[in-house]
Amino acid sequence: MRFLTKGDKLLISILFVMSLSSILYSLFLYPDHINKSAEVRVNGSLVKTMQLREGYREEYRIGGQHEYAIIEVNSGKVRIRQDDSPRQIGVQTGWISSPPQQIVNLPYRIVVTVVSSEAQDLDFIIK
Repeated sequence: MRFLTKGDKLLISILFVMSLSSILYSLFLYPDHINKSAEVRVNGSLVKTMQLREGYREEYRIGGQHEYAIIEVNSGKVRIRQDDSPRQIGVQTGWISSPPQQIVNLPYRIVVTVVSSEAQDLDFIIK
């Protein structure tokens, strides 16, 4: 039976640390190379693109004193936080975060869609 020498143990340790460090490097420094964003469209026209990433927060107001909507991005999710439409359907939709989810506010013709640079894994979409 052969025992490991100090050199063998050192070589195994170095190879183990190198492989572990490359895995950790790819996981923690580049955890998500996929760019997700939320596209805000009013009347079919793109008015704002908001980045969806962890730790990022932004608000965007559409409209004036009347007929308004406030769109909020927080830590990779988006929602219509507040509007003055009668039924509040866009507000009740809540947070969305994965493509191709969307929020629709029909009274003011606002559509918020999550888009991604990653290829979709959907088999088909029925229209």
